[in-house]
Amino acid sequence: MAPYPHLLSPIQLGPVTLRNRAVVSGHSMNHGATTPGITPRSHAYLVARARGGAGMVGIESAPVHITSRQPASAVELFLDEVMPSLTALANDVHAAGAKLSVILWHGGHNITHRNGQHALAPSAIPGPRTREIARVMTEDDIREIVAAYGSSARRAVEAGVDVLEVQTATNYLLGSFLSPTLNRRTDRYGGSLENRTRIVCEILEEVRRQAGPKVAVGVRTSIAHFIPMDPNSYGLEQSLEAMAYLAARGLLDYVSLMTGSHWSFADALPTMTKARPQIADQAAIFRRTLNIPVTVAGRIRTAVEAETILATGQADVIAMARTWIAEPDWLNKIAEGREDEIRPCMTCNQACLGFMARGLPGSCVINPAAGRELDLPLPRPTDKPRRLAVIGGGPAGLEFARVAALRGHRVTLYEATSRLGGQMRWAAEAPNRAEMLPALDWWERELTRLQVRVERNRSIKAGEPLDADEVVWAIGSEPSSVAVWRLRPHLATRAIPGTEQAVHGRDIFAGTASVQGKVLVIDEEGSWAAVSLAETLAAAPGVQSVTVTTSDVGLGSGDLAFTYEDADVQKRLRENGIKVEGGRLVDKVEGGMASLANGGTLGPFDAVVLSTGSLPRATPHGAHVIGDCLSPRGFWAATTDAARLARVL
Repeated sequence: MAPYPHLLSPIQLGPVTLRNRAVVSGHSMNHGATTPGITPRSHAYLVARARGGAGMVGIESAPVHITSRQPASAVELFLDEVMPSLTALANDVHAAGAKLSVILWHGGHNITHRNGQHALAPSAIPGPRTREIARVMTEDDIREIVAAYGSSARRAVEAGVDVLEVQTATNYLLGSFLSPTLNRRTDRYGGSLENRTRIVCEILEEVRRQAGPKVAVGVRTSIAHFIPMDPNSYGLEQSLEAMAYLAARGLLDYVSLMTGSHWSFADALPTMTKARPQIADQAAIFRRTLNIPVTVAGRIRTAVEAETILATGQADVIAMARTWIAEPDWLNKIAEGREDEIRPCMTCNQACLGFMARGLPGSCVINPAAGRELDLPLPRPTDKPRRLAVIGGGPAGLEFARVAALRGHRVTLYEATSRLGGQMRWAAEAPNRAEMLPALDWWERELTRLQVRVERNRSIKAGEPLDADEVVWAIGSEPSSVAVWRLRPHLATRAIPGTEQAVHGRDIFAGTASVQGKVLVIDEEGSWAAVSLAETLAAAPGVQSVTVTTSDVGLGSGDLAFTYEDADVQKRLRENGIKVEGGRLVDKVEGGMASLANGGTLGPFDAVVLSTGSLPRATPHGAHVIGDCLSPRGFWAATTDAARLARVL
């Protein structure tokens, strides 16, 4: 018997048979669209996952009406122009043996008027992020939206889509109608359960009419909205009641579950510290109640987790997005007994969600080819195997060595310390970041499998003779105070007066320095480096208290807002007694006291620690250079540099 019989077995969703129970949830890789359809980038991304064994791949939420228009990234199903590219995608997904689904979506009061259209909502409740008041829908508006769902469904079906999923999750338009908090209407579309679900029923009836007998129709929904301070916030009881009502009317072939809303993005797009799997226990309640298949999503990462959910009857189908972004061949590797080769998602949110939040195409720190399959195609075997030396065992060196060896080169990796991983290992070993460690373990397994020779505790100097045809430098960056020049480029030196002998945070991470007593952290680089430093110090023996001055409003908030971790991190800092002085600049430190640029002082402190950035380590002129020793930019840039060079060298 196969080790994962439930995961690998087929399932019926109404009229549609999936070859297995693993589906790729929609994740936007369609940024950069110049036409309303599927971009070549998104096409390549989705087809790669279909070839990787998924039973079904899903297109991200696609707007059904112009009032749900997003920036040029979504597949605008309200336009006929989507048809050629959508048809081509359906054909290629089917050729790979998978089914294609699309989420029919209206964003409701989350849509900003700056996209060129007014938003629509059941009631005049501001969007939690836009802060804008949407137009309260009239019954004429409702009829128009119902018709728009139908015409969008027709286009999708004509293009060859197999499964239509109506988005009722979070506080999007239909989720807002379902919520007694967000739906304040007194007409026949508000109040009772029957009234609040009326628009959803009308939409499902129209979508089913357009779908015909060969296309499955389901909904995606939230088990809870988690609206702060709302004693009656839409939760499991209300969600289950609504789904049971829809199912009893024969409108659904399945229900797909998630959780959260725009008031609680860290739940809707769960972060590294959330439970894993996230909502399997709650999904089991839906499965026991509903007489239709239940799909569950939320931090499902391994075959064991997926099989356990299926085998214990918590759900019928496993939906994953970030897991498959990291590993496009996830199910193929499981079916072939190659689980150790699976790239593990770290839930870092840095290149998938973080890039999208910046208006950029999504990608993946550990798999930089994700969403860039056309730019970084599968590595081809070299016809001229060479001896390659890689200096440095951080993420850049590890990824270069892996890809180069995969192509058939003979690779030796030199690492100056006893452990691989570089600054990524420092990050992974900081509090609350342990989910990054499996990625480093995977790289080490891959180097062993591909017979890369690894020499630890071996520091290589420029010009040192090596048994190699080419040498690639990936030695990272060194501690610096360069970040202070961002706001104070006039300083003659990079040092804040009085901090010339202060300990640098990179040295704390490296274990080459320590502090005790009352500690001041001066942060001017932000992001996770500063957060992890503060949490590391707070947990260190002998440290009595940690105070952080940061040039950001909140510690790390400049980047953490894009990865949806900010609220959870700020809460954790408060709980751990870490005092954050936001929006503060230290002018000088003297006698244990810190003078602030806007007046006032802090202290006294026993030690000062700097979170002020890093600079590239010196490398030979004209050498192949990747990662932070080219320019300190973070882990995704390091692996991307490596992936590019290894494909052409």
